[in-house]
Amino acid sequence: MINVFIFTSTRADYGLQRWIIKEMQNDNNITTYVLVGGTHLLQEYGNTIEEILKDNIKNIIKLPFLDTSLNISLDASSLTSSVGNGLIKISQIFDTYKPNFIILLGDRYELLIMAIAALLYQIPIIHLHGGENTIGVIDEQVRHAITKMAHIHMPSTTLYAENISRMGEEDWRIHIVGAPGLENIKRLELYKKEEILKLTGIDVNKDTVICTYHPVTLEGEDSVRWQTQNLLEALSKFDLQIVFTRPNAEVGSDEIVNMIKKFVNDNPRAYFFDSLGSRLYLSFLKYAKAIIGNSSSGIIEAPSFSIPTVNIGNRQEGRLQPESVIQTGYSVDEIYKGIEKALYDREFLAKIKTIKNPYGDGNTSKYVIEAMKRILKIPKEKLLKKRLDFEVKKNEWHRYF
Repeated sequence: MINVFIFTSTRADYGLQRWIIKEMQNDNNITTYVLVGGTHLLQEYGNTIEEILKDNIKNIIKLPFLDTSLNISLDASSLTSSVGNGLIKISQIFDTYKPNFIILLGDRYELLIMAIAALLYQIPIIHLHGGENTIGVIDEQVRHAITKMAHIHMPSTTLYAENISRMGEEDWRIHIVGAPGLENIKRLELYKKEEILKLTGIDVNKDTVICTYHPVTLEGEDSVRWQTQNLLEALSKFDLQIVFTRPNAEVGSDEIVNMIKKFVNDNPRAYFFDSLGSRLYLSFLKYAKAIIGNSSSGIIEAPSFSIPTVNIGNRQEGRLQPESVIQTGYSVDEIYKGIEKALYDREFLAKIKTIKNPYGDGNTSKYVIEAMKRILKIPKEKLLKKRLDFEVKKNEWHRYF
């Protein structure tokens, strides 16, 4: 029996991995354990482990590593301490369960805990969503570091497969499976308008936008304040219902939350949620006029609903952007004009109704299982012995859609 660990530390990455976990736990040839840590275990972030439990996920192992000694102060000191805590605890878990593979998704700093430990324990790493670019944040370095530590790559598009290949990774290690987040859109039964009203008190028959703004961590803590202030000032110029969701647990996110909460207190048509959960979040996207901020969901998931994304600043710089994305700078005027285009530009709105999402067809979990069947036939020795391959490539990776 093959033991596979899948790691999740936030509401966002669990939402992306939900169907992969479910399909792997239904496979009789694999025993899949789900390592749950990070903000999933914190009340102030919505205690989102409850969403995992409601999905009837089995074999959950809790990994509480965030340093709570400073009341979840999200500064470099506490986050560094959290990584150390995680390394100590994950070694104990590895010794007990002896996993054969580790699956990691994305680029958050918490993944370094799993990647470092897996490397030292000689456990092959499977990495999803590698090869992407987000120049404004430390995620960029984390993502590419994990690519070099990983043994199998499952990027979302051909462009990202090419990036991984150019980094010297052998083509046989690359499996293009699409973005797993699109599977939620295909498989979750989204709420109707009246159900959203009952659950949240928000009538989405009225003009509504979703706003998620994360810190742009490579631009300094001082940037958080003025960037958020400009965003809120631009939003205040429109007669809209605004649904804010909590930013990721990163340096600077506390200040964003405090500013948004003050804005919400002063604006009766603005709402703040620690966590909506995947189903409710996507249901809001279905009926929203636009998504505003700098979240990857505006780049990857929102195009499937044919709604505009106003993507602010540099956090997502470098990612493949569908035609529905309106890129703006940080000034109030630029953000205002971006929102104005998203709401009122009839030619633009008509154009994006027919766009095809470049991030896949919503069947990623199926493709991951197919890829796993190939991977399990590869000797562990071959998987672990990586070499730099900078020769002229023939693009001989595996594509599943």
